[in-house]
Amino acid sequence: MSSENDTPEGPGGGEPEQLAFIRESVRRAKAPKAKPRTWRGAALAKELPVARVLVDKGVLHLDRYFEYAVPEELDAVAQPGVRVRVRFGAGSKNVRDGRREGGGLIDGFLVERVAEAEYQGPLAALAQVLSPEPVLDAALLGLTRAVADRYAGSLADVLQLAVPPRHAKAEAREFPPPPAPPAAPEPGSWQRYERGADLLASLAAGGAP
Repeated sequence: MSSENDTPEGPGGGEPEQLAFIRESVRRAKAPKAKPRTWRGAALAKELPVARVLVDKGVLHLDRYFEYAVPEELDAVAQPGVRVRVRFGAGSKNVRDGRREGGGLIDGFLVERVAEAEYQGPLAALAQVLSPEPVLDAALLGLTRAVADRYAGSLADVLQLAVPPRHAKAEAREFPPPPAPPAAPEPGSWQRYERGADLLASLAAGGAP
């Protein structure tokens, strides 16, 4: 091979600059993303330190709530109805300092927080709160539970259809406060009904008569 076809070396006799740039780009692209903290030894929330979580697994024998410890740093955002990420399937043998560790990460919904756990063994901690926006309220939970029971399905499967996927950009937007509710209209022709005016007043107040 002639000297004209030789690949020029970079400064100091090292590898070519372009090849070094490519290798650095590949190295950065393959760098593993940081995993949620396992909260080893972290202090727990002082009030209601136990969270009941519905994991996103649509198998019938897992169609129940699982209990997790709430770290103090997640206390403010770990509220009922938010999306969370937990470690699932660790087994009772993976226990360190009285807390369960290990298992794979899986998404779920935080259903409620309680003062004491029904499970008497060590609890794993919540790994992450995916979004502080509550998306599962009591009314929606009751409706989806009824649908799952009626059609012999799992609650997790029904929630996948009932709760829209998360959109981080939409959550980050700032929306103006909602306008004030309109005043109750005049009864008009509703006066011919015995409780017509009461119906309109209840609707205007946000009720569901």
